[in-house]
Amino acid sequence: MANISGHWIHPEHELKPMKPRDPFYCAACKEIGFGPGYGCPQCVVRIHKECARPSPNMSRTIQMKHHSLKFYPDMKGENGKAGICSACSRPVQGCGYSSTWGDDFHPACLALPESIMVNGTEARLSHEMKSNCRRCHMMEFYVVKDKLPSWSYGGWKGRYHVGCVKDMVIESFRNGEFVPAKEGDGAGVMQIKVDLSRGISGFFGIGGELVLRGAMAAMIGDPACLAG
Repeated sequence: MANISGHWIHPEHELKPMKPRDPFYCAACKEIGFGPGYGCPQCVVRIHKECARPSPNMSRTIQMKHHSLKFYPDMKGENGKAGICSACSRPVQGCGYSSTWGDDFHPACLALPESIMVNGTEARLSHEMKSNCRRCHMMEFYVVKDKLPSWSYGGWKGRYHVGCVKDMVIESFRNGEFVPAKEGDGAGVMQIKVDLSRGISGFFGIGGELVLRGAMAAMIGDPACLAG
């Protein structure tokens, strides 16, 4: 990963490669990052690797459908309102991809790891949610009458929304139990350790109200939904 000069999100300084360590806030897509990326040594600016060097166009097969995806630096400005990421169910407030099938994605969500470890058990990525989430105890969630899309991670001990996994990464990091994935050698997947016995309820558990407000604001194009 080489240094980047004149990046549109932070043209003032050169961005340098960051090794995966602590979770961070991506200044480009406005979402959590927990893998390799770029950062400015002089400023508190960090960016996902996928947001720093996006492909203008790409193709993916998702749930038996061929998606042609186009990158936009500002999804909200492009469409007049934020879309909803079909992978993590959260608003695409910054940069992102829009597909020919009407799906929107955060760039990093299109590069999610195929496998993670949750409390010592492997969970593999799926493009659908097949059962109740062990984190929020829900399978589907609706805003007004629209069902929010969601991918998931699942294993023999249960399934988790991708959005819930993002919350679990933060909790695991705060508890000192987060281990980022290793790059290059194919060994050492991301490891999360959280307490699932506390009975967290509601979509995405902690922070669910903010997710709901953001989703409503995105779907109906009314920023007033974000007001507390």
